[in-house]
Amino acid sequence: MPSPQNSLPWNRVRSTTTSKGTMRMRRRVRVLGTFHMGTSFPADCSRPRDDWHPTIWHNVAVTATLLLVAAAAAANVAAVPDPGPFFALTFDAHERTEGARELLSLLRERRIRATLFVTGTFATRHPDILRLAVAAGHEIGNHTYSHPHLTSWAVNRRHDTLPGVTRQRLHDELRRTAEAIAAAIGRPPAPLWRAPYGEHNAEIRAWAGELGLVHVDWTRAGGDSLDALDWVEDPRARNYLSAEAIARRLIRFEERTGRPLSGSIILMHLGSGRATPPLLEALPMFLDEMDRRGLRPLPVGELLQRQRQGAAASR
Repeated sequence: MPSPQNSLPWNRVRSTTTSKGTMRMRRRVRVLGTFHMGTSFPADCSRPRDDWHPTIWHNVAVTATLLLVAAAAAANVAAVPDPGPFFALTFDAHERTEGARELLSLLRERRIRATLFVTGTFATRHPDILRLAVAAGHEIGNHTYSHPHLTSWAVNRRHDTLPGVTRQRLHDELRRTAEAIAAAIGRPPAPLWRAPYGEHNAEIRAWAGELGLVHVDWTRAGGDSLDALDWVEDPRARNYLSAEAIARRLIRFEERTGRPLSGSIILMHLGSGRATPPLLEALPMFLDEMDRRGLRPLPVGELLQRQRQGAAASR
């Protein structure tokens, strides 16, 4: 049986090695009519190889943008300056699947494409959901394999790298996830990742950057953020919000902080532990208001490319 890597037609392309600072990456770009981007995975999927490097397939312009961002030390994207009337919807996926298919249907009906950050566990257990997302044009990013805590934030409100969280462990988490996603959808994920629980620091991001991965946060301003809080399940919790309150929280972010929603990155979740997944009601309310304001969601990779195009045009 051919290895997954060699069986993919877009893998059989010319490879060149480039360097930027101390980071080396192998870049492969293939024109396929429809472009894809992702990170490569070892032919032997039982164990990540030590010589694993990112391989990227996408629209050539978007690929170039992401390579430039990844080359920056400890790259972190929490918002995109001046992308035009666009913002990014992002959905994390780990254990929950309740409402996931309905949410994907909602996005498809509105012709909206988003970025999904999925764990290797999710990709292994729910490949059918992942394939639905890819068929609808969503961008797939890496959310680690087992969704571990990476920093001490939960203990001391500081982002110190936890004991036991090493460069090798993070690389293994990210590699295994890339393999699981590729096994599920037939191609690797985008060179984007998001740390579980939003726990990251410059050291951790630099380790991921060695694999050519760009960290994608969500937008924060003035002690506030565009975390939809849809993950809060206990109605007694201080930060529990109804569906209407979730929509209102997102809509009024600019009013509360002065930070425009254009170029922002919003955090939501693909599944929900609530009896009625709140995003099925909250998201249409929010999107209707964005339509009235003339704002449209895009995947993170395309948002970054629009910003780069705008910057080039202004020079």
